Amino acid sequence: MIETIAVSELLIQVLIAIATGGLIGLERERRPRRKFAGLRTLALLCGGGPIAVHIAHQEGQPLVIVIYLGLAAAFALAVVYVRFVLTEEDVGLTTSVTVFLVALLGILVGYEQFFESTSIAIVLVVLLSEKERLHRYVENVSDRELLDSLKLGALVFILYPIVPAAPIDPFGVLSLREVLLFAIFVLLIEFTSYVSMQQLGGSRGLAITGLLAGGANSFAAAGVLARISNQSRDVLDAASAALLLATVSMIVRNTGIAVVLATGLLWALWQPIVAMVGVTVAITIVLWTRGDVYEQFDLDLESPLSLAAAAKFSAAYAAILLVSVVAETWFGNLGLYATAFAGGLVSSAAVAVSAATVFNDGTVGTNQAAGMVVLGITASLTAKIVLVEVVSGRMRSKAAAPMALIAVVGIVVFALT
Repeated sequence: MIETIAVSELLIQVLIAIATGGLIGLERERRPRRKFAGLRTLALLCGGGPIAVHIAHQEGQPLVIVIYLGLAAAFALAVVYVRFVLTEEDVGLTTSVTVFLVALLGILVGYEQFFESTSIAIVLVVLLSEKERLHRYVENVSDRELLDSLKLGALVFILYPIVPAAPIDPFGVLSLREVLLFAIFVLLIEFTSYVSMQQLGGSRGLAITGLLAGGANSFAAAGVLARISNQSRDVLDAASAALLLATVSMIVRNTGIAVVLATGLLWALWQPIVAMVGVTVAITIVLWTRGDVYEQFDLDLESPLSLAAAAKFSAAYAAILLVSVVAETWFGNLGLYATAFAGGLVSSAAVAVSAATVFNDGTVGTNQAAGMVVLGITASLTAKIVLVEVVSGRMRSKAAAPMALIAVVGIVVFALT
């Protein structure tokens, strides 16, 4: 009979700590000429963390942990000194800070915070390995982009935690924290799309720009693409295809929001959504294959991160949510659908969120909530058609007419299912 050998918790913790430190040390080994703390050093340093925690608990001497961290800090400073003496280069603190963080990770492992320590180690490796790319990005960051990043950070890390989560309306469906979260979501996808768009150009770049921008703000994307199409007829086909791709992103985004927040809506939505996306993709392929493709288009883009725009969308979300509940109570389905269409003219994403919310609350049924999502998308298409007509009549046949067809297909398929 084979007996199971008991493995002490301390041994497991030390092995995990050594692996954690070794993971970070592997990245340091990639730079042998500038390496002052490599795989073995960081692995052993991290492995000492659980030992220090164990001794501190066994002997009732928490000072042992303080001594361990003090020695790690001294070693980190020694790395700075040795580097300066041997290389006479500018003193870089990255390796020294890494050394101390590895010691802290060892302490976390000693306290059995395995998930936290591993996650931090992975993030640290990514930051260290992407040094050159991050530096290139920072060098190209404008003052406006930096300010936008600070705004977003302030909303996420300062304002969001202190905003009340309790409902503030008599129906118990609206809270300030949910409204702020919606605003943060809008700002985050807009800023992410902007950073991506800055790297793109040409017909293919314009198409990817439409795909990305549509997920952030399809109405704004329509305005930008319509203005671009006015600059030259060479851009018309690519801009029209990009606008249809923005439409695909908008449809997928709204459906994704609704289904993630209320899974029960999937069965009622999948047929009209598949039909709308299928028609849009088919028309886009025809435009792309038959149109002119160019290697380079220079796009002068400004950072889209706007607190005013986020506030507008958040106000629309809150208004749609409240009006939907009131309209359904007073007028039944007719009032609910009218509200969804009116709200979709402002923000179809807000309609999707509102539909999922009232569905989860039991205020409306599956078909009514799904109808709100479809009508929100239809209203968004209607708003973009009007915008394209006003800004650029050139896109009427290649963008406006297809969007009208997409809206009709969605309504018909939903009504028949």
